[in-house]
Amino acid sequence: MPRALILSLQPPGGGGVQARRYAKLLPHLPAAGWEFHVVGPDPRLDAVTPEPFPGQERFCHYSRRVSRSQRCAIRRNRRRPGTPLHLWFGLRQLIHRWLERLGRHDPQAHALEGLRATALATAARLPCDVVAGICPDFRVLEVAREVAGRLGKPFIAIYDDPFGHREKGHFHPAHPERQRAVLAAAAGAVFASPLTLERYREEGLLGATPARFLPDCFEPGEAPPAAPPDPATLTLFHPGNLGPWRPIEPLLEAARRWRPEEQGGLQIQLYGYLYAAARAAIRSDPRLRQIVQVHAAASNERSHQLAEAADGLLVLIGPRHNDNLPSKFFEYLPHATPVLVAGPAGNPLQWIVEDLEKGIYCDIESSAAIFDALVELRRRAGWFRERHRHNLDAIAAYAAPAVAAAWGAAFDGFLAARPAP
Repeated sequence: MPRALILSLQPPGGGGVQARRYAKLLPHLPAAGWEFHVVGPDPRLDAVTPEPFPGQERFCHYSRRVSRSQRCAIRRNRRRPGTPLHLWFGLRQLIHRWLERLGRHDPQAHALEGLRATALATAARLPCDVVAGICPDFRVLEVAREVAGRLGKPFIAIYDDPFGHREKGHFHPAHPERQRAVLAAAAGAVFASPLTLERYREEGLLGATPARFLPDCFEPGEAPPAAPPDPATLTLFHPGNLGPWRPIEPLLEAARRWRPEEQGGLQIQLYGYLYAAARAAIRSDPRLRQIVQVHAAASNERSHQLAEAADGLLVLIGPRHNDNLPSKFFEYLPHATPVLVAGPAGNPLQWIVEDLEKGIYCDIESSAAIFDALVELRRRAGWFRERHRHNLDAIAAYAAPAVAAAWGAAFDGFLAARPAP
């Protein structure tokens, strides 16, 4: 069975988006004729929320080269703010950061050197047939290309996110010549969004390199028993972090209108990081404090329970990111819970939501559009749940076994078109 060695700064076993994306795939790839082995920083040192998964010891190979300031930051963030250990690790983080600056230490270069060394050691023990790297950490692609060259193996570039600046309707690639060089050396390229793939073609970055769009997936059988909805209150659940690039001010304005216009109860449950301006807006408004609750990040298992218990899953896409296909949408597809997606016009997820009849897509920058979507979600929630039952075959196209089979076919195709150098 062919074996791929994949370099990533967010390996499975951690709690990040990339980590979860590949944790779902790895156990199913052998059935597609491939083994993927991922090299990355040890999540015990580099992830706030480690998320072990079946097959972790078999498929993951971890480097311990994580800068001391980063280790302290992770240990600090695992403690409740204000506790003695939180303050202690925060102080140590500041000291190590100062020492690293003094010694001109580059934390990312240190982590990349760990990837390089661990990848070569792993390849010596488990010979591989192809080497890949995962972007948006672009230097990972360059290190993966170097490792592939040293091993005499084909190289594949994986773009979970583009490398460059995005704005509405436009993409400005960073270091285009370096990207062209990496992609020209690749046997193939995988993109997590069809629009990102289209942009790379339009910018002339891909050249003749074969490329495929492959979506995220869900793990079959994860949905727990359904909880009965509360007809008096519309409850929305948002898993994951919200930075200022995903502005929620229009959502908050729509929430302010809810009770004055006699729409009944509304509860918005946000889990994970929320940017400071949004937190301040919620704290300063008594109406919002009754509607919006911000909680600490939940484990993946717990998040599925919360998704099943909610009346709606909330997915937010930043206005500049009209090529993003958020992992959280695919993660919770096995649930009958309808989805409210607020994002920019033209995002490919709009077509997927409508094709699967999973919920409503609206403009993230329009409080009126979000308000109307909330009203519609409440009115049609039962219909969406019924359509879920009728659309199981279409939804199954995004299950991990099906997507893993597409990855295996893509790698087979790349190697057939561009064999080893």
